[in-house]
Amino acid sequence: MATRGRILIADDEPTFLTATADLLRREGYEVDTVPDGGAALEQVALHQYDLLISDLEMPGNEELRLVREVGQVAGGLPVIIITGFPSTRSAIASIELPVSAYLLKPVQFPDLLQRIENAVQRFRSYRTMREAETRMSKWREDFDQLSASRAASAGAPPSVDTFLALTLRNVMGSLSDLENLGHALTGNQVDQHACQLINCPRGSQLHNALREVIDVLEETKSSFKSKQLADLRKKLELLVDHV
Repeated sequence: MATRGRILIADDEPTFLTATADLLRREGYEVDTVPDGGAALEQVALHQYDLLISDLEMPGNEELRLVREVGQVAGGLPVIIITGFPSTRSAIASIELPVSAYLLKPVQFPDLLQRIENAVQRFRSYRTMREAETRMSKWREDFDQLSASRAASAGAPPSVDTFLALTLRNVMGSLSDLENLGHALTGNQVDQHACQLINCPRGSQLHNALREVIDVLEETKSSFKSKQLADLRKKLELLVDHV
């Protein structure tokens, strides 16, 4: 069953660590806990998290060491700092780092929960769009390699199976990206069909990618002369034109 997000809490105060983790698990989050900055970095290197909640004064976080280094291990991972020893210096330093919130102990749980929901949703949206952009870049590279292969073989077209497999893999991947984006934007499971999500402003790049595939299929139809590809193009046109 999907969770609302995966969170790592790093704090050397056992009571706070255990109580906060239990409360967040009841809210549907998956939570791991560690007692210091070194262990936190090890966990971030091994697992994919949506958020790090970090104590300010604990071993391994001198001069915000943990917060500074976590970006090198998991770029973009948001951090919420919770401290019982605030200072102007640490607050100013936090502004320059990927810190979503700087909260004082004892923190009110409803306030913390709202900050967590916002940070997780933003990061999941960011990560999903980054993965979608990577997929589209790889998609274009695949087509370029296919074209280069054709040129190297004196104009002989690649097999229909190769082209069809490439197209279907990337189309299905793009639809999966759209579904994941819907989950990230709502923070919950969604029942919308993927095509409804294409109209999401942040999904416009994926919509354009599908349109580009349709154009490529149209431009290359004389080379492949495949009924399968022709049927695929029609189905993609219906998907894009009727949302």
